[in-house]
Amino acid sequence: MRFRKVELTGGGTSVAVWDDARRRWLPLTPALAAVGRGTGGAAADGPSSSGSSGAGEAALAAYADDLVGLLAGGAPTRAALADLTDRLADRDFSGDFSLTPQLPFQPRLLRAYANSERHWIQGAHGLVRLHMPRVLPLARAVEAITRKPFKPFRPGKLFYRQPAFYLGNPLTIIPSGAEAPWPPYTERFDFELELAAIVVKPLLNATPEQAREAIGGFVAFNDFSARDTQWHELREGMFGPVIKTKTFASAIGAEVVSADEILPRLRELTAEVRVNGDLWSSTGTKDMRWDFGEMAAFASAGEQVFAGELISAGTMPDGCGLELGRWLRPGDTIELWIDGVGTVTSTIGSPQTAPDVAG
Repeated sequence: MRFRKVELTGGGTSVAVWDDARRRWLPLTPALAAVGRGTGGAAADGPSSSGSSGAGEAALAAYADDLVGLLAGGAPTRAALADLTDRLADRDFSGDFSLTPQLPFQPRLLRAYANSERHWIQGAHGLVRLHMPRVLPLARAVEAITRKPFKPFRPGKLFYRQPAFYLGNPLTIIPSGAEAPWPPYTERFDFELELAAIVVKPLLNATPEQAREAIGGFVAFNDFSARDTQWHELREGMFGPVIKTKTFASAIGAEVVSADEILPRLRELTAEVRVNGDLWSSTGTKDMRWDFGEMAAFASAGEQVFAGELISAGTMPDGCGLELGRWLRPGDTIELWIDGVGTVTSTIGSPQTAPDVAG
């Protein structure tokens, strides 16, 4: 089932569910009002389709503007939503909302993983090509002789034993369709094509199976990067290459698809990068080392993982300009598409200006 957040004509927002049979978005707040279920009649214990359809609608009303709450309801909630769309098949709600770009939900925390060995190795090639170009022919010669990746380009040993992530900035996530800010400290503005999952139930010391059940939905994710800044943070900084390199902005798609549609084929998804309509890359999820259950379980070890967190699986191979040797420019429109999940689109802003505070 597919969801998005819409702006209501009378003010406020609502979650909308995609009615595939009638090829339309159904905004839940006016839809529930149309069947006589306002938010005041909502059940307090969460969505459920048990009992009559009216009971299901009353439960849905509590989460009409809460995507995480709706996703947490799982199959019973999806059944109640399907029943609602059928009951309102002849009602026209097109005048009750607009599809103004906005976040489908506000993530509480962003955990961004490194999950593709090929992306890591190709990214290392890209950084060396930019900053130490004379070293690259030597590295390629070694690779040709050994038929293995140049050892300094491979991830550290821990990558192969457990998932690895950094904590991003959830407050600088922008919606699909918005302009992406170009920070003043970089000349190499890059994108990263990633699949992200929404945690809808709290976890603590969870098993991968328990963690997998806490994943409620998926969304396309663009983790913007300042690549020249990354080089200096990686080699000279104290906290690794993910500080100002990453925290200035990221973007998520407007549409969220429920986990039941994605988890069974997690490593079979195809994906594309298009810039100004031109195809830059075709890739997919088959290179994932860890699944989302393993990633979320690792995050929960000795630490509370909360409902509303966003977990990214990391960049797909050939899913960023650093690997491709191609760079975004101000005014470019970039579209990242993932099969079955959706698209996140951004227009690249002009470089900002700021005083030099490096000291």
